[in-house]
Amino acid sequence: MSQASPAVAEASPRLGRQVRTGWVRELSHLLQQVETVVIAKIDRVPTRDLNQLRQVLGGSFYIVRNSLCRLAFRQRGWSELEKLLQGTCGIGAIHGDAAAACKLFAQFAKDHEGFLLQGGILAGQGMGPQDLQALAKLPSREVLLSQLAGTVQSPLRRLSFALQGPIRSLAMILAAVGQKREK
Repeated sequence: MSQASPAVAEASPRLGRQVRTGWVRELSHLLQQVETVVIAKIDRVPTRDLNQLRQVLGGSFYIVRNSLCRLAFRQRGWSELEKLLQGTCGIGAIHGDAAAACKLFAQFAKDHEGFLLQGGILAGQGMGPQDLQALAKLPSREVLLSQLAGTVQSPLRRLSFALQGPIRSLAMILAAVGQKREK
């Protein structure tokens, strides 16, 4: 068995540190681009199913070493998330509709016993598992916007109907007078 030369032995730890530093830098950069992060504990979940979850989320679900996540969270100022990193964890970096993504995570957790939502960050605020479940129960953004539009439109519709009332009454009176004259 041959031994590695001293130069190779010295380069290996540095290369490992450089790679880890690069991963932390890349993870920190990724986390700067999102407002919502969800952390889930993964235990006995098939890789095939995790890949399907990634596809549905658009590739924004990562399984990264907890030590690297801790460093990235510290760089972002999310030290409260460090306590959630126990065991094998996945990180969902959510772009866009957080409620829709939380629905996907909640459904995935129902379908897979070993997938547990631990918590996360939404617009800079820490969230626990109950908060994520509550967010998952919210209607989608499109439904909320349509409800808002209906709420705004309802008084306008009533006002329009009320303003049309006198005009409609005048038209009916004129029609009745016209029919009476014809007779």
